[in-house]
Amino acid sequence: MAAEAAFVPTAYGLGALALLGEGVVHVQQYIELFHGVSWIGPLFLVNAAACLVTIAGIAYPRTRALAALAGVVISAAALLSLIISYGTGLFGWQEVGFRAPIVLAASFEVGAVVLLSAALAARAALVQPRI
Repeated sequence: MAAEAAFVPTAYGLGALALLGEGVVHVQQYIELFHGVSWIGPLFLVNAAACLVTIAGIAYPRTRALAALAGVVISAAALLSLIISYGTGLFGWQEVGFRAPIVLAASFEVGAVVLLSAALAARAALVQPRI
């Protein structure tokens, strides 16, 4: 039981770090490339701000679970947006090729989804009485 209890805060913490990485890459890409792209550029900043607010929520125990759920949604939405941008395009932007920041951002996003989902599932398992 102690191992399961230790897993939850570790997964929350690593998930928050993944969100931080995601936000940093989005800010860097906004500055480097997307600052002049209508819709997409501002969405990169919205993603970074949402990651920052979510990290703050994860740091506070009373909002941790809700913030973790928000982190899953934010990262999953970013991944879905990336996938759409490679296909039909997103708000007039169509991505081509794989740049290192894309791989890095996608890795952080997948990590955040997996880690925060695992933290929420483990937390739910710990609070539920075993039958």
